[in-house]
Amino acid sequence: MFVFSAGPVILSFIGSIVPDQAIFSYPPDWFGFGVTLDNYRYIFTGELPSVYQVEGANRSMISDAARQVPRALLNSMVVSGSVALINLLLGGPAAYAYARMRFRGRRGTFMALIMAPLVPSVALIVPYYLLMQQFGLLGTKLSMVLIHSIMTLPFTTLILSVFFGRIPDELEDAAKVDGCTPMQSFLKIFVPLVRPSLLATGLFAFMLSYAEFMFAHALGGSSDSRLLPVVMAALARNTDVSWGLLNASIFIAVVPSLLLVIVVWRFVVEGLLAGSVKG
Repeated sequence: MFVFSAGPVILSFIGSIVPDQAIFSYPPDWFGFGVTLDNYRYIFTGELPSVYQVEGANRSMISDAARQVPRALLNSMVVSGSVALINLLLGGPAAYAYARMRFRGRRGTFMALIMAPLVPSVALIVPYYLLMQQFGLLGTKLSMVLIHSIMTLPFTTLILSVFFGRIPDELEDAAKVDGCTPMQSFLKIFVPLVRPSLLATGLFAFMLSYAEFMFAHALGGSSDSRLLPVVMAALARNTDVSWGLLNASIFIAVVPSLLLVIVVWRFVVEGLLAGSVKG
């Protein structure tokens, strides 16, 4: 499983730091041609790789789409980070309300929330497009934040409601005796107890937004607001693009998610374990 999941990432990194002739060498001699960072240098600075600076070199293998990767990466990080934050700020209280409170319409609205993601995404492209156009948000990062938040909030609410529901009632009763309001109980008792689960669901929302392509492509605007999956698709469609340049772009796209997983992995594991054992 490690080879299956990590193998493509490792191969992309190797392919990004060796010349194209090393990639296609047979028998394989990947490092016999030396190691170079020219692909990364071109992506971030626009400096043409040395192998294409000689007269007669096939410069059509250099795609301008690769120069959009840093900007698209920043756009995706901003959008995905905002989506994760919105999921925590809205999904946490909503999950607490559904798990611990009793109010009119609770069951019906919760079922509607759970069933909403079952609607095929392709059926929502035109309505979302018209809505964003009506609000003047078409082609903006804000439209992506709104749409991705709508897509991920049901999952966040459902998952967190399970964790909130497993907390013993005695803790909430003790808080009421001490005079805590529902909001104070939520912030001072429940949030600290489910903090690992909050981080895990926030990471889940981030990854869903970071990898989403269909809405980003259909509602995307200019290169200033274009998200990373759209740029990567444009780069991959260029059949003449340098393999080293393509691999460098792929590795750059993967790095932020890898770093995020490494940083919060301990909390994600704790959150999963907490959800697998009944309190």
